[in-house]
Amino acid sequence: MEDEPMKGRTIFLQLVLAVVGVATIVIAAIPVPIMLHRLVTTAPPVAVGPTWSFVVGMIILILAFLVAVGLAEGLLRVIARGQAFSPQALRLLIELKWAVGVMAVGAICWLPLVYCFAQLDDAPGVVLIGSAIVAIPVVISVFLAILQQLWAAALAYKTDSDFTI
Repeated sequence: MEDEPMKGRTIFLQLVLAVVGVATIVIAAIPVPIMLHRLVTTAPPVAVGPTWSFVVGMIILILAFLVAVGLAEGLLRVIARGQAFSPQALRLLIELKWAVGVMAVGAICWLPLVYCFAQLDDAPGVVLIGSAIVAIPVVISVFLAILQQLWAAALAYKTDSDFTI
């Protein structure tokens, strides 16, 4: 009976991940290309490089986010099967950490354009906001690295315990 609430939460989280994944695909397929096309065609000559950096960063970020959603869903499936402390779960966690790290790289590619906008509007706070957006996936990636270490230690303890019994 104690597994029922956990199973319900896992199903709920899988549903949330599915909705977020579908929403990301819809946004990436319709408004993002329109926005990027307008940005590229109307960019002043000074901002062509930063504009393309933003476009590449957006593509990297969206693809890495979709990979991260898939990996998180796979991790939830492994946990739902009762194999939370298994090598497969640890591998998925490591891959999730790297996917979030790639998201940070995609967000870093935005910073040149953010800087150009800050220069145009004389708004240095925009650079601070852009840096905070970059910091979000970096912090999540560091948290996942710590979680990976804890997960690996728990897996080692579990393996030792299995050999002892």
